[in-house]
Amino acid sequence: MIIVTLCKLLLALTVGYYLNKKDIFTKDVNQKLCTFVIDVCLPLVILTSLSEADGAMGKELLIRFVLVGGVFYCLLPFIAKGINVLTRIPKEDRPVYEQFYIFGNTMYMGYPVTASLYGSGCIFQLSIFHLGFDILYYTYARWQICKGAGTTKGKLSVRELLNPGTVASLLALAMFFGGVKLPDGAAEVCNFIGEMASPLSMVVIGAGIGTYSIKSVFSCDRKLYLVAAIRLLLFPAVVYVVMTFLGFDGVLRGAAVISLGMPVAAMVSMGCTEQGYKEKLASAGVILSTLLSLPMIPVLLTLLG
Repeated sequence: MIIVTLCKLLLALTVGYYLNKKDIFTKDVNQKLCTFVIDVCLPLVILTSLSEADGAMGKELLIRFVLVGGVFYCLLPFIAKGINVLTRIPKEDRPVYEQFYIFGNTMYMGYPVTASLYGSGCIFQLSIFHLGFDILYYTYARWQICKGAGTTKGKLSVRELLNPGTVASLLALAMFFGGVKLPDGAAEVCNFIGEMASPLSMVVIGAGIGTYSIKSVFSCDRKLYLVAAIRLLLFPAVVYVVMTFLGFDGVLRGAAVISLGMPVAAMVSMGCTEQGYKEKLASAGVILSTLLSLPMIPVLLTLLG
């Protein structure tokens, strides 16, 4: 099962890379597909996953899981600052490196990869576990980048905070505790579109890799290799130990480990590009960690499977 899943993911990545090189999946097309996956497909997956998540765990366990996710995101900025000091990152680069450690590619890559191992029911649990991601990104991260860039666009945007993914997560959480489920017909229609999230996500990532020179990415600052090692090796190991200590096992532990062990989120690069701040550094961190994750994800899935 794991081998088949990995073949699917690698095939989708290869297809995306090939289509980019053929100028079929251009940068503009890729950005639009990103929006479609993140704002349409994944929110629908979150809502339809309720049907499978309802009997998977008790409400008390769910509350504990949500709280643990919140604590993780409260601690990550301090952990990131500590790593920056220990690794002697230049002060002007620290805001970007800090975001490398805080924001993993949980939604865009982590959700589909985790679902490929545990089924779509885990998407609901993951979505509420990572509620802190959006809150932290659209508040702290945006302020941090704007401050570094010397711009004045560092204020919180409620519209951006209430994006489709966050709204779907909060709605699914309310429906779960209220005992409400989508009608079978509505769930089937939503699932029809939502099922496109996993293959399209991997195709888009493959196309994104195709926009960069692989040689230039691998010849970048060596400290970015350390970032990748911490994100892809140290973080999953630490999360596994912590979740086990807190009494979580099975799907919940595995889902947390996989999602927090993903490469750097593409949103870090997009945020820096928007403000004209350290764009090359941010892009190199995202692409390098993504490329290095390709051989690591199969190992992680095999160990947890």
